Amino acid sequence: MMRISVGDASLTNILARQGADLRGQVQRASQEVASGKHADIGLALRGDYSPLLAVDASLSRLAAFKATATDAAFQTAAQQSAITGLSQLASGISTQLMGARDVSTPAQISTLASDARGRLGSAIGLLNTQVSGRAIFAGQATDTVPLETADDLLAALETAAVGATTAGQVAAAVVTWFDDPLGYGAFYQGGAALTGAPVAPGEVADLSTTAMDPAIRDTLAGLAMAALLDRGILAGNPEERARLAATAGQSLTRSEEDRITLSARIGTVEAQIEAARTRNSSEETSLGILRSDIGSVDPYEAATRLETIRAQLESLYLVTARVSRLSLTEYIR
Repeated sequence: MMRISVGDASLTNILARQGADLRGQVQRASQEVASGKHADIGLALRGDYSPLLAVDASLSRLAAFKATATDAAFQTAAQQSAITGLSQLASGISTQLMGARDVSTPAQISTLASDARGRLGSAIGLLNTQVSGRAIFAGQATDTVPLETADDLLAALETAAVGATTAGQVAAAVVTWFDDPLGYGAFYQGGAALTGAPVAPGEVADLSTTAMDPAIRDTLAGLAMAALLDRGILAGNPEERARLAATAGQSLTRSEEDRITLSARIGTVEAQIEAARTRNSSEETSLGILRSDIGSVDPYEAATRLETIRAQLESLYLVTARVSRLSLTEYIR
């Protein structure tokens, strides 16, 4: 039986440890060559993680801005679409209403009144639009539609106009109700205006538009004024009914400029949000490249190191093989 000396055993253990270490180095180097990343980022940074942490913090902040900017973009786009629809509803009947006093018959007035009532319902539907379950014109009360139904609105106006016998009196009652905090102000079910949404470092988008905006309120007033005719107001007085229709048309025409201004204001916010998103995306890309560079290895250096370690491992295998074959016969040779 061959006896192994203490020296032989120690050498075997040393070779085994060196082999395990070199195999581990080969595995790490192979991983780095394949991925292009340091296997041990802490070792590559010499324990100083501050550059990496700073980049990660910036990326997290940009991710938060991205989320709020995306929500704000949906909000303003939906509002812009609703205001466009509101303007189309108003402009589609204002001219006919203004001409009602001169050329319309009682039957034509009734037809216009029915049309106005339908348009009022559509307008309220637009203002009650929800995006992702959030009411866009309800301010902070995003879980509540801001306005009740057109019939509820007209019923409240009929109460406000009780006793009115002329078109002027009805129109004045409608205007007063819409300006009254206890009138339209109480009819509005939404909350206070939303605070600005942060969309970029030091930049906030204005999302304060609600159904209480004067342009919206005046448009609803004009449509409601004409829609009241469909509820039988001033019945039996064709001349006053025609006069009220004409007044409603004039009201809608006067509010057109305010609707254009509101649309332009929302459009400005949309452009601001889109510009912020573009800048954020560019910065996110730059930071992503920087972060990748921090953790990246030089491919040439990594490949050279891998080949060097492989050569060392092969040399170790040769030494180990020779040591394992040592015997008295081999020694004598």
